[in-house]
Amino acid sequence: MRVLGSNVLVSEAKKEETSAGGIILQNDIATGNKPAVIIATGNSVSIAEAGLLPKQKIYCDWTKAFAVELDGVKCAVVDVEDIKLVM
Repeated sequence: MRVLGSNVLVSEAKKEETSAGGIILQNDIATGNKPAVIIATGNSVSIAEAGLLPKQKIYCDWTKAFAVELDGVKCAVVDVEDIKLVM
């Protein structure tokens, strides 16, 4: 498997139920705004400039994601421009 161009392969990050301080998080704060974890990146200049690396947690525009399955795991391909926040 090889990710091409300015695309990034991500999987949905496990949802945290409590904050570091022990506060219980509500599930309905922002429906559709789920974090993702980078699995692999393409070799585009824009990806290098953004400093995106595997295992980083990000937030992206899921409406523009292309769903794929990799070794039985549900993943998605997103363009680097659809990544809104790097944690």
